Amino acid sequence: MEQPRVIGHVVAVSGFRLKVELSPDSKSSSRATPDGVQRAVAINSFLTFDLGAGTHAIGSLSDLEARESYDPTRDNELSLELMKPRRIASVQLLGTVRQSGNGKWKFDTGITVLPTLDTPAEVANPDILAGVFEHPPLRNRPQKWADGEFDFALELGHQTGDENTRISASFNDLFSRPLAIVGNTGSGKSYTVASLLRSVVENEHVSIVDENGPHIFILDINGEYANAFLDEDARNYIREPNEAYINGRKLAVPIWLMNSEEVCEWLSASEQTQQPVLKAWWAFLKGRSEQGSPTELDFLGEALASIQQMYPLSQLTKNMVRARCLAVKSFLSSTDIDLDTLREAIRAYFVKDEKGQEKNFYAETVTNPMEIDAALRPLISEIEKRISAIATDEQTVHSGDTPSYFSRGLLSNTATLASAASHEEASQIDQHLTTLRMRLKTRLADRRWSVFTNYDQVGITSTRAWFESLGFVVGGSRVSILDLSMLSHEVLPFICSVVGRVLLEAREKLPASQRYSNPWVLVLEEAHNYARPVRQGEDRGQALSRKAFERVAKEGRKFGLSLIVASQRPSEISPTIISQCANFFSHRLQNPDDIDHFKRIIPRQAQRLLDQVTVLASGEAIVFGSAVHIPTRVQIKRPKYEPWSATAAPFVDWSGGNAFPLMSVIENWGITNERNPAGIAAEADHSDTPLGDSDVDDEIPF
Repeated sequence: MEQPRVIGHVVAVSGFRLKVELSPDSKSSSRATPDGVQRAVAINSFLTFDLGAGTHAIGSLSDLEARESYDPTRDNELSLELMKPRRIASVQLLGTVRQSGNGKWKFDTGITVLPTLDTPAEVANPDILAGVFEHPPLRNRPQKWADGEFDFALELGHQTGDENTRISASFNDLFSRPLAIVGNTGSGKSYTVASLLRSVVENEHVSIVDENGPHIFILDINGEYANAFLDEDARNYIREPNEAYINGRKLAVPIWLMNSEEVCEWLSASEQTQQPVLKAWWAFLKGRSEQGSPTELDFLGEALASIQQMYPLSQLTKNMVRARCLAVKSFLSSTDIDLDTLREAIRAYFVKDEKGQEKNFYAETVTNPMEIDAALRPLISEIEKRISAIATDEQTVHSGDTPSYFSRGLLSNTATLASAASHEEASQIDQHLTTLRMRLKTRLADRRWSVFTNYDQVGITSTRAWFESLGFVVGGSRVSILDLSMLSHEVLPFICSVVGRVLLEAREKLPASQRYSNPWVLVLEEAHNYARPVRQGEDRGQALSRKAFERVAKEGRKFGLSLIVASQRPSEISPTIISQCANFFSHRLQNPDDIDHFKRIIPRQAQRLLDQVTVLASGEAIVFGSAVHIPTRVQIKRPKYEPWSATAAPFVDWSGGNAFPLMSVIENWGITNERNPAGIAAEADHSDTPLGDSDVDDEIPF
């Protein structure tokens, strides 16, 4: 009986690898079957082997070879033996398929019975391939779930070389556990990210209107995803230097979102002397009123800081006495604290004119430091007692890790820094606090860090307002694109670490029964820039960022926060993050370190598939993980709206004659007053002001 699907028979069984001798008529890569023309003798084609009882083993053809053999003649009188080629196909078994009650095929990764010698090798029919690829595993069934669909087969694309075989993956599994999308530049990573996320927002079963819809955050460090997700009017926003944007609007990542560890790293505070004071000061700032307006607690803290700046007393001059006393008097003027003992000790007096105005507030000479200290101690004790009482009554003291608002103006007043230390310690650490104050003022004046300090300007005056700016409002965007492309390389890891940590901590604050509800997805684009492995002498921001995303990778699943990690260099991403990824989309890779890394984590029965990773076309990927039944080579479907990540066409541009828009680049750098260079007069600003009189801006492009 003719068997159109049979292309050979098993001649060797070695573990889960088979040798199939191809029949003489199986010379074409395709075979005409009752279901149409199918791939047969071709690398990556799928063959089945009947095990009986409606069960078939399925495997992937990985190697082809021809061997010479001797064929004895049928004429016994002749001793001539003829040579003939034996064409052998190597097949790697992947699992078993069996028919279910509804006539469909169900895939199982287990293989309990192996094919025997002479078992026919058949081209897998389309129904079997559909059971393997179009019906992925169902994952994450909710507790106490009634009958009904709880997962969705998300279409990724089609099998390379076979457009009729559609490849789908488990929706739940892809977006509930970390996913890695890797590949060389130009291999299609950004298109894959856009394709997956657009499959979410365009899915008719996914709510994108009410508050139950998805929340997806993209850390877009190249500014390429606006075209894929924003409306035409919003995608062409003007970007300014040192600014970040959220869906085309200016983004603030308030500095008060930093916890104590992050602010210490940001200011490079020394561990033994500066960090304890800085952490206490950070908690003090967050203990202010939520509106940021000065309160009695603020004034008491400022007065305490001014007093502590008098130490060591032996080094006081009359000018220092005058300055400190004026400050203390000013801060305590709204309180009923008695200052007479202090005035008497330092022999300060007020000389008033005929109108009763004070003319002088300092003595000609400095009195005995012991007397001043004796007067200061009860005053310090009284102020500390008042601060403690107010903090207890109003419950305004927060931890330094609480994301509590304080104004930009209050942050600039570094005089309160010493209030975090006791007056006994103030004299010993004053020189260390001086360098810390200088570092803080330098950071605040540096325009590169403005995204941390522009929150008052943007109107972010509470934690709720910040989350609402990310889209947590009715009708808000479900895909939030955080455009970080205009930030400097030094600033980027600090911003990313704060965003990642705050999102995870927000999920952790949910009641245990609600942590899995309304999950979020965080996309780390070009993750090798801010989630690197541990390196000697690395920047503090890199260490913070790696720590934040390692924690998200390890713990995020339990709290409903998942990662999509996209990178050109998977070997330059923290091994902890990569090890937590449950699914992988590997586009074209050339670096041996990256390829060897994946060979160590891909299932052994599919490692030969990864040998093809160096020859993948743009948009092709080898997909493997728990969201699909078996690893396979997939042509990812193109998204409806593509990101701005196309490769340049030098011939077209160099033949067109259009000049490079240099002046636009200079303006985007923020150098608006720079003298126009020669040769670009077409774009020059024809101002009436002579060139010699124009202001020349800072040459540093920040």
